[in-house]
Amino acid sequence: MEKIKGKSNIGLLTVILVSYFVVGFPDGSFTVSWLGIADDLSLTIAHSGYILVGYSVTYTLAGVILSWLNRFMKLQTIYFWGLIIMGAGFVGLALSPNFIMALAAITIYGFGTGAMASSMNSYMAKHFTARHNNWMHCFWGGGATLTPLIMSQMMVLFSWRAGYYVITGILGVVAVILLISMAKKVWIDDNEDAVQEEAETVVVKKRYLAKKWHQVVEILTFFFLGGTDYTLVFFTGMVLMSRGLSLEAVGLFSAVYYVCMTTGRMFFGWIAKWLKETSIIRIGCAIAVAGIGVLYFTGNIAGMAMTGFGLAPLLPTLVSDTSNRFTPRIISKLVGYELAAFGAGIAVLFFITSMVLEFVTLEALFPIGLSFIVLVFLCNEILVRATKVNDVN
Repeated sequence: MEKIKGKSNIGLLTVILVSYFVVGFPDGSFTVSWLGIADDLSLTIAHSGYILVGYSVTYTLAGVILSWLNRFMKLQTIYFWGLIIMGAGFVGLALSPNFIMALAAITIYGFGTGAMASSMNSYMAKHFTARHNNWMHCFWGGGATLTPLIMSQMMVLFSWRAGYYVITGILGVVAVILLISMAKKVWIDDNEDAVQEEAETVVVKKRYLAKKWHQVVEILTFFFLGGTDYTLVFFTGMVLMSRGLSLEAVGLFSAVYYVCMTTGRMFFGWIAKWLKETSIIRIGCAIAVAGIGVLYFTGNIAGMAMTGFGLAPLLPTLVSDTSNRFTPRIISKLVGYELAAFGAGIAVLFFITSMVLEFVTLEALFPIGLSFIVLVFLCNEILVRATKVNDVN
């Protein structure tokens, strides 16, 4: 299926980029608000594990049921309701008097975030290119960068609860923008029958991967990728502090990582006009592997920058490449499973890594992170090979 391009869709792309900005709000805000939440509700570090699992479970669930939801609603409608659910979760968290209520609120906005991420990634995979998808995820990085600043300022002036009220207000503005765009019929109609009809007209020109194991490998790629990003960011600080780095320096490492990830998505979105998805994925994996090597052997901040820059294009480019490999009629379902696997990878691989680091050694983090990236690379290469064989036959 040819993806939509051209000046006529600048308005739609603008709405998508601006609205995807808020998908980064949960990750960015919680990294700061947790300090206030833990103090206010008398929580320990162990409670953060339950929160991560609760968030990941509902995030994953939203991806799993995306295809079912898409039978009743268009993808942009699912995205809108995901935003409303996210806002409800934020308000619920701000009002929470204890851990149980806070956990419930976080699982609610986890579902909203998962619905937004899976529906919009599916929409972009169908209608836009890897270039646009990288830009969209660049805006996610902007949201993840802005909300810690908002939250920290609100905590200084008022409280973490006030921070979530302000963030919810921003969500309200974006919700209005989405409603106006849908009323103005800016969105491309995402009718499954029309997609199937178009697919049938190009079937003689392109053969898609059709075996179940192809889909399983595709989903596993996202599972391993999900465990790579969050695990490296969360635990690298602990490893470096054990080597003697100060808390201030460790904080700078995390900031550099997210800045380079945002910059990387902007850069790879630009060069995607000339490079195929496969080349971008290979380059990204190679840079990330080199970055982890620098971190492991030197502990230099350049390694963190390289890792963030290398990992930057992997998620959006892999999502975009889905429409090149698989028939259009299963894209919504498959992208939903991909984002669900990404969420599951965050929870499962984070937990496994935490156990290894606790009972073996903190220095095992970098070999573990390296192995995750290698598995992402190998899964993708298996599908590249399968696509070539499929085209020849």
